[in-house]
Amino acid sequence: MYRVVLALAWPVMAEMALQTLTQMVDMAMVGRLGATSIAAVGLSFRPLFIGHALFLGLGTAATALVARSTGAGERAQADHAATQALASSFALALSFGVGLWMWSDGIILAMGGSGDVVALGGTYLRGLAPGMVCMMMSVILSSSLRGAGDTRTPMQVNFVANVINVIGNYLLIFGHFGFPRLGVFGAAVATSIARAVALAFFLTVTIGGGRAVRILPGRLFRPDWDLIGRLFRVGLPAALNGVVLSVALAVHLRLVAGLGTVAVAAATLAGNVEQLSFMPALGFSVAAAALAGQSLGAGDPARARAAIWESTKLCSAFMGAMGLAFVLAPAWFLRLFTDDALVLGPGIDLLRIVALAQLPTAVGQVLAGGLRGAGDTASVLYITVISTALCRLSLTFLLVTRLGYGLNAAWLAVVVDWTLRALLAWWRFAAGNWQHVRV
Repeated sequence: MYRVVLALAWPVMAEMALQTLTQMVDMAMVGRLGATSIAAVGLSFRPLFIGHALFLGLGTAATALVARSTGAGERAQADHAATQALASSFALALSFGVGLWMWSDGIILAMGGSGDVVALGGTYLRGLAPGMVCMMMSVILSSSLRGAGDTRTPMQVNFVANVINVIGNYLLIFGHFGFPRLGVFGAAVATSIARAVALAFFLTVTIGGGRAVRILPGRLFRPDWDLIGRLFRVGLPAALNGVVLSVALAVHLRLVAGLGTVAVAAATLAGNVEQLSFMPALGFSVAAAALAGQSLGAGDPARARAAIWESTKLCSAFMGAMGLAFVLAPAWFLRLFTDDALVLGPGIDLLRIVALAQLPTAVGQVLAGGLRGAGDTASVLYITVISTALCRLSLTFLLVTRLGYGLNAAWLAVVVDWTLRALLAWWRFAAGNWQHVRV
């Protein structure tokens, strides 16, 4: 079983590694513009996650339905589900992009930004708005492919897009080779261009056929309301789960913002480094989701259980190693972004705290991925609401705002959050009810 899991997980990890590397290069380039630019981009990320979460929810539904159909040997139904998911995403993505453009400054202000941070953050969001529309539709296509067991195509497409992003950053942030020096706005424009290219590639390979799943152009404008209803029944709890988590992350950062610009910059950079450890978590959670859905579609719940548990064990080994690296060499990771001593000091402390969360994050993420692949998205939502409300937000508010313990206390609350989430996910997995969820 571990070979099957690794075969699905490694392309996702490679894709995530390149994407994370791209974000690190992006932030490293922005970091050369100063702490204000870092804070502006950092405050922009959390609201973007909310919109991204909505489409990850629909993508989760696409994965679950495509995986079930693939496991049952119903290729035509898998293609139909992917097509209806893409059609459903278009109007939602366009609405989000327009709203992001119109209210960009207000979003940064609501996140606790002020002065130059608001101006730079608003500019960044406006440049990123077109790219968000493209990215959201790409999420649906990549999720459908993964549900069918094809994790390599998303890796290949995103490899090309990320290379374009890095080159665009170099040219547009600093104005090299005759291009205009656009600073933070240049980083956003480069990202939007890269995401547009990614969408074009995804559409080309899925409409053209020859892949694990195919988009049917003739059915894009012929809604199947029963199937769309099933997509939203599975996808809505997953979307709400993402929104709850994204809002919690945004509120958490808002509480940190009260500690000053340096605290926001340190938290942003530590968060970027932390994403390195999310590579195995995402890879193995995708493998668990695809294999659980396909196994249940084939009528083999024992294989679904084995796939989820094997994915969890492998992920724990990878993330445990990452935690050790964060403890032993935190400054090395942070210096990839900045040499500012004011930011490095608190950032080093944060990374060592993040190390404590690696194992519970592995367990919580992968078990949740397996539950989502089975269509049990409601349980994952309840787990997220309970853990974030009790730990990440309430505990941070108490420790930071009321008791004044500072930045480190805010991240200790995150460790407690992930620990509770892992325990609740394990309880749900062990109960076995997820094996009987209908999608």
